[in-house]
Amino acid sequence: MKIIRSLVIGLSVAGTLMAADSEPATILPAPTNVVVQATVSELASGYAAAVSQMSLKSLVIFFQGDGKVVSVRGIRSAKALGGVLLVTFSSGDMLAINAERIVLITDGTRSPQG
Repeated sequence: MKIIRSLVIGLSVAGTLMAADSEPATILPAPTNVVVQATVSELASGYAAAVSQMSLKSLVIFFQGDGKVVSVRGIRSAKALGGVLLVTFSSGDMLAINAERIVLITDGTRSPQG
């Protein structure tokens, strides 16, 4: 009986030590989509705040327009006017984008899927 108990304890300790020697597994969380109910004017204000904190040199805004996703670059500033994001370009031209049509605001390293 003592021999069996010693074997069981020995095997469990050996298993624990072998598991401790292996490298820890890297666990990455699955991507999560978050849906937040907000008014269009809140969206526009949030987008304007985000643009003001990003580097304008590489800033790209993607929005849904006429059945396809369109990108705009060369942005100097953006401000919210109700539910619209008013984008001013380096050339001085302006573009009003409905905040609900914005797909992605990025530093140029990403693009929308699809």
